[in-house]
Amino acid sequence: MKILDVGCSKNKMKGAIGLDINKESHADIVCDLEKTFPIKDNSFDRVYCKHLLEHLKDPESVIREIYRVSKNGGHVTLEVPHFSSHIAYSDLTHKRYFSYVLLNKLVGIVPHKTVKKEITLYKTFRLCGIKFLANRFQEGYERFWTYIFPAENLKFEIEIQKK
Repeated sequence: MKILDVGCSKNKMKGAIGLDINKESHADIVCDLEKTFPIKDNSFDRVYCKHLLEHLKDPESVIREIYRVSKNGGHVTLEVPHFSSHIAYSDLTHKRYFSYVLLNKLVGIVPHKTVKKEITLYKTFRLCGIKFLANRFQEGYERFWTYIFPAENLKFEIEIQKK
C-alpha cells in the first residue's frame, strides 16, 4: 500500500512518503503545497492531510491535487481544527477556520464516497453525550451549541471515486 502524508511536518506517518513546503520537516518531497504536486496521477492508495488546510490560502487546490494523485478507491483522511477550538486561534499561520459545513463543501468539489465525517470533541463533552448530538445534528450544533460546547477537530475520511 502506497501512502502519502501531505503537510507531514516533523510528524510523518510511519511508512508514508512525506510532502511538505518546509525544508526542516521530515518530508521526502519538499514543494509548494499550493501548486501542482511533483507526483504522478493515481499513485497513492491512502492519503493523510492532517492540520494543513487551515494554513493555506487555497485549500481547494490541495483537495484537487489529493484527488489527482489518489487511486480510484483510494482512502483520504482530512483533519483540521474546528473553528470553535482554541487550537484554531493558537497559531498565527492559520489563514482559515473550518466548520463542518465548510469542510463538507470543500470535500464536495471532488467525486468521493463518504466513509466517515466527524466532529471531535474534548473528553468532557464526549463523556456527557454532546459528541453524539453534535455528529447527529451537525448544522444545529454549529449554529446553537458550539460556543457552549466547543469542538476540537473535524475529521473526514473519504474514498476517492474516479471513472
